[in-house]
Amino acid sequence: MGWPIKYGRNMVWRHLPLLVAMVAGLAVYLSGAGTGVERALHSARDTIRVHSASGKLVLVEIDAKSLRAIDDWPWPRNIHAKALRALEKAGASTVAFDVDVSSHSSPQQDARFAAAIEAARVPVILPTFRQYASQRAIHEVESLPLPAFRRHAQLAAVNIFPDSDGLVRSYPSAVITAGVPRPSIGAMLAGATGKAGQAFPIDTAIDPASIPHISYVDLLDGHVPAGSLAGKTALIGASAIELGDRYPVPGWGVISGPAIQLLAAETLMAGSSPVGHGPWLPLGITLALLLLASRYRGRKRAAILVAATIGILGLPLAMEMLHWGTVGVAPALVSIIVGSAWMGATDALASFNHIRGTDEISGLPNRRTLERDLESESAGSVVALRIGEYADLASLLGPARGAELVQRVADRLHACGIEAAYRVEENALAFAPPELANTDVEAFFAHIASILRPPAEVAARQVQIGCSFGRALVGEDGVGAAIDRALLAADQAREHGAVWEDHSREMEGSLDWKLSLVGELDAAMAAEDLWVAYQPKLNLRTKRIVAAEALVRWTHPQRGDIYPDSFIPQLEKNGRILDLTLYVLDRAMKQAQHWREQGAAINVAVNVSAPLLTKRGFVDAVRERLDDGRLSPELLTIEITESASMEDPERALEGMRRFADMGIRLSIDDYGTGQSTLSYLKHLPAREIKIDKSFVLTIEDSASDQAMVRSSIDLAHELGFDVVAEGVENAAILEMLRKMGCDYAQGWHIGRPVPARDFVKLIAQDAAA
Repeated sequence: MGWPIKYGRNMVWRHLPLLVAMVAGLAVYLSGAGTGVERALHSARDTIRVHSASGKLVLVEIDAKSLRAIDDWPWPRNIHAKALRALEKAGASTVAFDVDVSSHSSPQQDARFAAAIEAARVPVILPTFRQYASQRAIHEVESLPLPAFRRHAQLAAVNIFPDSDGLVRSYPSAVITAGVPRPSIGAMLAGATGKAGQAFPIDTAIDPASIPHISYVDLLDGHVPAGSLAGKTALIGASAIELGDRYPVPGWGVISGPAIQLLAAETLMAGSSPVGHGPWLPLGITLALLLLASRYRGRKRAAILVAATIGILGLPLAMEMLHWGTVGVAPALVSIIVGSAWMGATDALASFNHIRGTDEISGLPNRRTLERDLESESAGSVVALRIGEYADLASLLGPARGAELVQRVADRLHACGIEAAYRVEENALAFAPPELANTDVEAFFAHIASILRPPAEVAARQVQIGCSFGRALVGEDGVGAAIDRALLAADQAREHGAVWEDHSREMEGSLDWKLSLVGELDAAMAAEDLWVAYQPKLNLRTKRIVAAEALVRWTHPQRGDIYPDSFIPQLEKNGRILDLTLYVLDRAMKQAQHWREQGAAINVAVNVSAPLLTKRGFVDAVRERLDDGRLSPELLTIEITESASMEDPERALEGMRRFADMGIRLSIDDYGTGQSTLSYLKHLPAREIKIDKSFVLTIEDSASDQAMVRSSIDLAHELGFDVVAEGVENAAILEMLRKMGCDYAQGWHIGRPVPARDFVKLIAQDAAA
């Protein structure tokens, strides 16, 4: 049974992860912090969609081979005239030069090149560019071909502008030189137009090596395959390293400037220029998916977030392959990460609060949750329900079965219209009652009592539920104090044989007495009102009593017998559990030594609570008693609950190792009720496990508990543990355990907890049998 948990109280809070994710994405976009990620993703996409050039553009390379063959750089311009005529003869449709012809050479050479341009029957393109006058200059100079050359040629800009990291990723559509906007040579070769100052991304998925290229000297020598230039556009430019016209390009390393010009032209010719549409489309899609994911949890949310990530990563790839441009995805990815982290953190916090607010054994909300819920609702009163049979049932069947009874009661309360029942103590529930007129209160409690009256089935047993109710107003001292008052009223109702009672001031005396128990501890120990009972443990192989568990009892001179559950929690809360444990330890060790002197080597087991396990003072006190020779360590066992070993595993392990180093036997109590496994427990220096009575009591009727006990025994033996079964209540269970190979048994069939003098009689009877 669950209970209502209130998340978010307004629209802003519910959508806060979405708002934070959106702000994070915008911040990344506006700050440019995602540039590196965008570039890395773009390179990754390029490797996926890498493809060859169209083959319509040809690079005539001024390469190292040509420089060696024509050893006179810069070359006489009649060489370029020859190259122009050779290209025209080979059928080139356009000839472009990425070679500086802005300065004069000899008049004859310049005249020959000018004549060749004028005589050409194909378009000739010459380069213009702008550059800084010197390394430290802030003013640019512009370079144009000589007037004689540009009279019959078209002019195009050849400027290349690397990014801040030195790599070339984009290319200008046009550049202003001599006050005139001129198309870049790549745009002119592709027949594209553009504005000066406008750039477009180069499609770096085009493999530069796939661009057809021939050596300049091979062109002059006529070593070009026939038809290889027919109908194609040729660009003459330098590729030799010593000429310096080289730039790094993402994915391809350092390539020549003319090759970059042709990559830009190929990009425009294919219509594949990934025009940037900004981050808005993926960011919008991401925010919509985050909104959808926020409505789910667990695997559904994870699936949506994974799909969103994959989709956002794949969106620009699909757009680029379809020539629809591209989009930036870094802001969207950051939004996914931030939104996912925020939702994850919110879920973790909610889960943490849920765990803190949940009773571990029953799964019901606990006192902490009740206090929070009632404070938020400004409740006027609280009702406590005390389950009278809980102590007997838990003692007989174990805490897990006791919690099952509590759950049965909570289910019936729910059937009565109580929305949420909270487990505020082991044997008590509490809830906020509906608003009732004074005349309706009696009928309200009578109705609930009638619903709770029929027996409940727990562990194949019919258990009669006897409950009493207490009601208290929530005052200025808060909900916590009101819960205490309601519990006190429920106890008083039970004592008076009533179904319910309202809290009154007269009840405070009873509450004061519970609190005074801590103050009476020293007097009770001095007067020996606190005493130790011993429950025998039977060796199933030898059929002899070989050990005893020491259990504390309190016989109060006015109140009579006080259950340990009534005073041990108070002592733990007030830091007195160490005194009580040492008190029991001293008497158990003394008694065991006495039995040994009488010829009976009985091992005594003392229960140690979780806080003491890691308390150095307790460890030292035990060592001091062993050093004094009060008892041989092999006759002492320290029992540690399974849950205690899991609360702080590292410190618990350290404490247990200290006890084991003393030669003390360690036992893991209540095995099966916690969250650990034998594979975990094998790392502890314990020598035995005690299977909780809640499993042992039902092995006659429950196949699942029978399987659990048998498998636990088998696995424990494989791991080197001895096994003790608690809760042996009849001969049939004892025989089943013996057949399963269990080592020791403990329970009322073997013997109830008795004073030391009666335990001696058990030993004597056992020896005589």
